[in-house]
Amino acid sequence: MPEFPEVLTITNNLNELLSGSKLIEVEILDYHPKVSSIEEFSNLINEDILEVKNISKSIIFEFSNGKRIVSHLAMTGRFRFAKEKQNFGWDKLRFKFTKNNEEFYINFTDTRKFGKLEISQKLPKEIFPNPLKYSDKEIEKITNKILNSSKTIKELLLDQNIFSGLGNIYSNDTLHISKVNPQTKGKDLTKEKIILIIKNAQEILKEGIDLGGSSLYDKMYTDIYGQEGKYQDNFKIYNLKNCKNCGNKITKIKLGGRGTFFCEICLNNN
Repeated sequence: MPEFPEVLTITNNLNELLSGSKLIEVEILDYHPKVSSIEEFSNLINEDILEVKNISKSIIFEFSNGKRIVSHLAMTGRFRFAKEKQNFGWDKLRFKFTKNNEEFYINFTDTRKFGKLEISQKLPKEIFPNPLKYSDKEIEKITNKILNSSKTIKELLLDQNIFSGLGNIYSNDTLHISKVNPQTKGKDLTKEKIILIIKNAQEILKEGIDLGGSSLYDKMYTDIYGQEGKYQDNFKIYNLKNCKNCGNKITKIKLGGRGTFFCEICLNNN
C-alpha cells in the first residue's frame, strides 16, 4: 500500500489543488531519514508549482525554478490538506501554499518512515509507462518476461520491473477473475492466458481508480482530504473468507511473503 489507484488518486488531488500555487513556508515537524533538510527546501520558497504528476508509484512536484520534489509513499506515507495548521498524527513536514489569495497547508505524514520526500534533479526511473496505456509492444515484452520465468505468476505481477503499479490487492483480484492459480509458474502459462491477465489487471486498476482506491481496516490510506476509498467494498477475492462466485471457503497462503488468496473450486471448474 498504496498501489497505482491510490497513488493516482492522490496525484490527481494534489495536481488539481497545487497547480498554479506558490510555496511560501516549510516546517520540518519530526525527523525522517528520507525527507530533505529545511535548508534544501528553502530554495523552493516563493516558487510556483507547475504541476504534480506521477511516474509509476512516485509522485513528482514540478517547480517553476526547474527544481522538483520526488515522493514515494511506501507503506504508510500520506499527504493531508488543511485550511489551518493541523496535525494528523505522525506528521513529518508541513508545506504552506497560497493560491487565488487563499492560504492552506499540506502535511506529509509517515508512521513507519519508509516513505520519501526529497528534492531531486533526477526523475525516478519509469519502469514502464502508465499500466493503463500499454502499447502492443509493451504487452508483448511483459508476456515474454513472464513466459521465460520460473517464478509464480503472483510474484511476477508484484515485480515492478514487469508490471508497474500492481500491488498485492489488485494482483490477487486480477488472478481471481482470470481464473489462474497464483502458484502457477510463468513458464507454464500460455501466451493467450498472460495477455488475458494483463487485460484483466488493467480493468481491475481502472475500477480501483474509479472507486478512489482501497482503504483497509487501519485507515492508513485516504485521499488528501481524508476521504476513504471504496474499492475495499468490491474486493473480488482479496482478504475475503468466502468466494463471491461459489460460496466456497477461500484458501489463503503466502507467496513471496505476501498474503495470497484463491478459490480451489472455481479454479477446478475452470
